[in-house]
Amino acid sequence: MLGPGGFDADADIAAITVNRWGHGYSYTESSLFDTPGSGTDASEIARARVGRIAIANSDAAWDPYAHAAISEAHRAVGELLERVPAHAQSQ
Repeated sequence: MLGPGGFDADADIAAITVNRWGHGYSYTESSLFDTPGSGTDASEIARARVGRIAIANSDAAWDPYAHAAISEAHRAVGELLERVPAHAQSQ
């Protein structure tokens, strides 16, 4: 499915880690302990692309909930599609 976009599993995957959600609860800012915007730098680093890999998870949103991870997945796929030639997207 991803081959037309240039994805090659043998060349592009170094490792896969699968965790249950409860074992990797991400952080979010708390008005009791954090200054507003203190997570901005961390979230920008967490969602930075690495070559042809777009990062999508709740850490990238700096928000521990599933809806945030889903939104990040939508963003990451959009980033990848911006770099795929139009003819490859329709295949």
